[in-house]
Amino acid sequence: MLKPGGYRAILLFIAVTALSASAHAQSVTTHRAAAGTLDDEGWVEATSTLGNYSVKLPGKFNDLTMAQQNPKSAVEKAEILTTTTVQRIHFTTTRMHFRQGNASARKQYEKLKASSGKPPYKSVKPMSHKGREALEAEIEAKNTVVLQRTVLLDDDVFTMIVEYPKAQEAVAQRLAPVFFESVTFH
Repeated sequence: MLKPGGYRAILLFIAVTALSASAHAQSVTTHRAAAGTLDDEGWVEATSTLGNYSVKLPGKFNDLTMAQQNPKSAVEKAEILTTTTVQRIHFTTTRMHFRQGNASARKQYEKLKASSGKPPYKSVKPMSHKGREALEAEIEAKNTVVLQRTVLLDDDVFTMIVEYPKAQEAVAQRLAPVFFESVTFH
């Protein structure tokens, strides 16, 4: 059984390394840790340092860049904003930039689209997110649920993940829509 945060780590790993020709080092740069000022409702307007996007997060956040050192990897880098609430609900956004642009981004997006019903995905459904092609996915394990929204951008794939313990479902279901709908691309 995975620890809380385990599926989030798996999804992030898949997103950044699955397309690599072989295992190579990744470098992680932390731009900010525990950043942001909480508003009256406990949300922070988080802006990625290099990812050209903003999103509302329910708590102070970390701002990271993960760069793939393997020049054969389709994914060049991922711009990440992440936070965890006191209820152990994890919120993560990842903008993956592809070396080969739109063709590689589309390939990764289509691969996810074809994953419905295949482990670890319980479901993957097409949708529109602010006029852009998107997918909504769910993973459910014994004690954990992951909600994932993936948006196809021109040369990038943008993923939003909410991972929560089933015992916190009511809180997560209240917070997730605010998180998903708050993203703005610059």
